Amino acid sequence: GAVLPEYRLAAERGQIESSTTPYYHPILPLLCDTDIARVSNPQSPLPHPAFRHPEDAREQLLRSRQYHERVFGKPPVGLWPSEGSVSDQALEIAMDLGFKWFATDEGVLGRTRNIGFWRDASGYPQNGPDLYSPWNLQRGGKNITGFFRDHYVSDLIGFVYSRMGAGAAAEDLHRRVRAIGDRQPAGSTATVSIILDGENAWEFYAENGRDFLRQFYRRVQDDPEIHALTMSEAAEARPDAPKLEGIFPASWINANFDVWIGHPEDVRAWDLLRDARDTYERVVQRAALNATAPGPSAPSTDSAKRAYEALLAAEGSDWCWWYGPEHASANDAEFDELYRQHLTEVYAALGEHVPDALLHPIKRAPERARREAPQAYLDVKVDGRESNYFEWLGAGFYATDQRSGSMHGRSCVLGQLSYGFGPQHFYLRVDPTEAIADIPDFQFRLTLWDSRETRLTVRVNKGKFAGCILEQGGVCLLRPELLVSAAYEKIIEVSLARELFDLKNRKSLLLSVALWEGGLPIDVLPIDGMLELNLGEENFAWSPT
Repeated sequence: GAVLPEYRLAAERGQIESSTTPYYHPILPLLCDTDIARVSNPQSPLPHPAFRHPEDAREQLLRSRQYHERVFGKPPVGLWPSEGSVSDQALEIAMDLGFKWFATDEGVLGRTRNIGFWRDASGYPQNGPDLYSPWNLQRGGKNITGFFRDHYVSDLIGFVYSRMGAGAAAEDLHRRVRAIGDRQPAGSTATVSIILDGENAWEFYAENGRDFLRQFYRRVQDDPEIHALTMSEAAEARPDAPKLEGIFPASWINANFDVWIGHPEDVRAWDLLRDARDTYERVVQRAALNATAPGPSAPSTDSAKRAYEALLAAEGSDWCWWYGPEHASANDAEFDELYRQHLTEVYAALGEHVPDALLHPIKRAPERARREAPQAYLDVKVDGRESNYFEWLGAGFYATDQRSGSMHGRSCVLGQLSYGFGPQHFYLRVDPTEAIADIPDFQFRLTLWDSRETRLTVRVNKGKFAGCILEQGGVCLLRPELLVSAAYEKIIEVSLARELFDLKNRKSLLLSVALWEGGLPIDVLPIDGMLELNLGEENFAWSPT
């Protein structure tokens, strides 16, 4: 009960600044117009007709402002849009409501200005002066200041420094911030925006990061050339900020909206939402015309409010986070059911017939498959070939009996999946089908879940292995070659180091693999969700710690 009052007092002292996020955490650009997803990914599947309700985007922002004012005593000045998702239309609404600044990722700025931020060996980005500046977005006679996070430095805090001693980590961060300032053009200051999910990082630090934060803050306090500023202070410090006439519509995840609208399951969810929203609009308009004769066709104001509340809740981004192959959990079925319950409530509150479609899960129905647990520990040479007969002998495997309903009209590409454990590595093998010959350029994504999500993306160009990217929580880890190996020739082979995983009191890991082409998922295994990998020596696997 004391937490929010403490934040309010800190804000009143000028020690912090509190921003807000749209009330039910929707992706604002998609609420305004789902067709906007095609700008960042021309191949993205879309609901038809489109979902277009900018008035709902306005309501989500208005409610967040009102709630913020009730809690903190004054309306917010700044906006962190859900998942850093921005578009011109969404930010125009934010300007109209009084927001003065917003924040998102460097990838959005890169696509807006058609530039890149590739890092050199020291971690400094190409086009650094563009990144280390606020920008003034001007639309329709109004303006709003935009901040674009330093993806690299933010990820160091989120995923790397927790593995270092507090002093060494604090010193490294301080040194990097100074180095950014040293490379800024003469006569100008560098505004370094460090932005990360507040709930993810600190649980992996000793003492929740207190020592690290205190040591870093002390270094900032003692350095006369570094100033810790709130976003509003940083905007005021740069009245000469460069101008933007528009912004690229995207989120902070891969500078697109694919997580929320890039898969047929996402599209199905949007279709059902649109149908419920259309029903609400039709019934409310009919009620307004028939206000003098209330009855079954004219719901009471309370009923309409209840229906609209359910719609706003269903517009939240977290439902589509779990649809499609990007993310999964042991509670996928519950998330699916909750989403459909919100939509069911819309019809029920309005006294309308609930469509049969809402009775059926959106997640793909399970399909029969053959599974076998590991029968031996493995020692695999990761070279993309079956080096010898005994290499994968005793591995666990997964293979479907029938592969129907392939994605986007393609035939099955991923064949049998084999896996197993060695003392310090997890091994995975996928045998592609002959259809792989028709896809020279693709990404193979392996995702494993413990208490968090670890994803390895293997890139193949012109039929040849072209490197890999390792992520935890959707963010790149440094020097992946120390933790993973991957190869592709006849087969796809991967190994991941045991130190990547949180095994504390854990009985199993969850696994999924997918093949992507042109930003879209082509095939996925298992096709019914996730494969559970039981831990413990009795399963020829690592023992929980």
